[in-house]
Amino acid sequence: MTIKLYWCRGKGRDDPAQRNFGDYLSPLIVEMASRRPVEYAPIHKADMMAIGSIMNRESKAKRFLLPRRLHVWGSGTDAPGRVFSGRHHYHAVRGAQTRAQIEGDPGNVALGDPGLLAREWWEGRPRPDKRYTLGVIPHYVDRDADAVRQVASQPGVCIIDVYWPVEEVLRAIQSCHFILSSSMHGLIVADAFGVPNRRVTLSQGKISDFKFVDYYSAFGLDEPASLGAADLAAATAADAERLVGNYCRPRLETVKAGLLAAFPSL
Repeated sequence: MTIKLYWCRGKGRDDPAQRNFGDYLSPLIVEMASRRPVEYAPIHKADMMAIGSIMNRESKAKRFLLPRRLHVWGSGTDAPGRVFSGRHHYHAVRGAQTRAQIEGDPGNVALGDPGLLAREWWEGRPRPDKRYTLGVIPHYVDRDADAVRQVASQPGVCIIDVYWPVEEVLRAIQSCHFILSSSMHGLIVADAFGVPNRRVTLSQGKISDFKFVDYYSAFGLDEPASLGAADLAAATAADAERLVGNYCRPRLETVKAGLLAAFPSL
């Protein structure tokens, strides 16, 4: 039976060239974990939601004006002060901040972003060679940032476009020794493949900081300090290891195993 999955399609619903890979990773991971076909459904018709800062959409899960129950697997919040209905089936959420915003006691809910299972999705495909020292993944609002243009001219640096097809983005991330990203799912997929990475902040106030705090809480970590636009603009491939710094993702395999174990029986 086909799983009806809600994910954020954004402008990609009308223009395939504007499909943010992090959002469109969701159906691929759900299909892999469930071994069932997946199709998009609007929130009021969906069975399930997974990857993305989409928990604020849960209030729209209604049919004939009556509240519906969704299966939630790894979705997250993007702002403090929200309250999410306790009526849903909460199998996993992205982090501790999301869990704390669920009204009542959600029970034993796994923590983690399902994008961490990208390596499992890739299994059976050849692993690409390491062609670049540094990969830079700007969020779609940062694609034209001056710092991105400056670092793009450096040898050994690859600029990875979040609007590339999902498989192409995953291949490019694996081809880099280090990653700097203002896209959260750029960091998450780098974690999935064990590529040391660090956040770079290029657009003040345009991208939620709270969702990064939520993501790292699944590892029991505070969010690592991010780099700024000046750091990226001045970066060279030779600086990559120093800029990434002391990279560590404790409990990564435990988080991934917990996500797979928590996948709902639909």
